[in-house]
Amino acid sequence: MEIIRRGVTVQGYEKTPLGVDCFVTTRQGGYSTGTFSSMNMAVYNKDDPKRVIKNTELLKDAFGLNSLTTLFQVHGNEVLEVTSDNRPDVLFSEGDGLFTTETDLPLGVLTADCYNLFLVGQKGIAALHCGHKSVSADIMSSAVDVFEKHNDFPVYAGIGPGISADNYEVGAELAEKFHEICSKSVKYIDGRFHLCIRTVIEENLRSKGIDNIEHMNFCTFGDKNFYSHRRDNGNTGRMVGVIVRRSVV
Repeated sequence: MEIIRRGVTVQGYEKTPLGVDCFVTTRQGGYSTGTFSSMNMAVYNKDDPKRVIKNTELLKDAFGLNSLTTLFQVHGNEVLEVTSDNRPDVLFSEGDGLFTTETDLPLGVLTADCYNLFLVGQKGIAALHCGHKSVSADIMSSAVDVFEKHNDFPVYAGIGPGISADNYEVGAELAEKFHEICSKSVKYIDGRFHLCIRTVIEENLRSKGIDNIEHMNFCTFGDKNFYSHRRDNGNTGRMVGVIVRRSVV
C-alpha cells in the first residue's frame, strides 16, 4: 500500500494489529542527491549527514513520529530493549534488532537488500534487520526470547522488501550452509546457486507457531524505487522500516 505524505513515499503494511503502524520508506521524497537520491536514511555512508538528518526530520514530521530509534547494524543476532528512558543510550548502539513494550516509541531498521522483519505481540513490538548473517544466526529466535521475557509472543509478522532469489547469487559455501538451515531457500539456476532469505525467515517463523505473516513482495535489486547494495555496487543509500504502537488509535 503506497502512502505519500509531504512528498515522502512509503510502502505500508495493511494487516498489522489495531494501533500498530508499520511501513518502509522508498527512495522518493527526501533531500539527498546523486547516487543517494533522495530519501537516504543512513548516516554511515558517504552521503552528506546534514541531508540525512533533514530526511529523518521530514519523515518524523510527515508520519507523526516523536522520535526514531535505529542501530549501528553489525549483521548479528542481538536484540536490544528500548524504553523512553534508555533510548538515547540505545540509539546507534551495535545490534540488529529492537524491542519495546512502550507506546509512541518508534523503532527503525535500515536496509538495502537485507530484509526488515517486524513482529507484534499483545504487549511488545520488534524491528529486526535480516541479512544472511543475522538470519543464519537466528535473530528471529533472539527476538522471540525477548517477547517471552515479557510473557508475550508475536501474533503478527511483517516481512519487508529485500533482494529476491533470482537476483541473489551466492557461493557454494553459503548455499550449503543455508541448505542445512532451510533447504527450500536454495535454488540452482543456470549452474549457479541462488538464495531466498525471505523463505528462510518465513519457515523459521512458522516453525515457532507464528502463522500470521504479511509479505511486502518487492525485490530491492529489481525495483529502482528502492536502494540496493548489490545492484549499486555498495555505493547507495538505505531505506528505513518503521514500527510504532500508537497510544491513540
